[in-house]
Amino acid sequence: MKMFKMFAAALLMMIAVNGVTKAQTDGLTFGIKAGANYANLPSGLKELKEETGKVGFSAGAFARIGHQIFLQPEINFVHFSGEFEHQGKKFDPKFNQLNVPLMVGYKVIDTENLNFRLSIGPDLNYNLSEPNQLKDLDFKKFNLGGVLNAGVDLGSITIDARYSRGFTDLNKGLEQKTGIYTLSVGFKIL
Repeated sequence: MKMFKMFAAALLMMIAVNGVTKAQTDGLTFGIKAGANYANLPSGLKELKEETGKVGFSAGAFARIGHQIFLQPEINFVHFSGEFEHQGKKFDPKFNQLNVPLMVGYKVIDTENLNFRLSIGPDLNYNLSEPNQLKDLDFKKFNLGGVLNAGVDLGSITIDARYSRGFTDLNKGLEQKTGIYTLSVGFKIL
């Protein structure tokens, strides 16, 4: 009888722990992602000529909190560049940024194995290094922008298309802002 009580107590404890764990993680997803981006550095200055975008990459992690309406904070490493001509010289600055978008989203389609999501929010960016080739110009370390995202979840696989637009100038002298299109693939690990 004593053995039965111990077994029943252990079973009840496992059920309780499983219920608490399920309640704490229900509506919480973590994942990793990586992708390619196409960036340009638009400016209002007429002195800049031949402004063209370049292909770069990003890698990071995300959390998704909630169900049909959700919060999705992320932390990403983003490498991008752009090309332009200024005062007769060609420049190709390369940027390495820590990017932290904080999005609020809505699942337009919300099933167990298929989700179609839309999200929007602020995008905080920190330059990890000074861009090459432009040491004499004053690039800001911190920039603020916005992000618009559309994504699909197919089981544990996530696919996202996004546009990030800088609201603050990267460089005071050239009045450049970021414009980055990103396509990424991710995997939910929880």
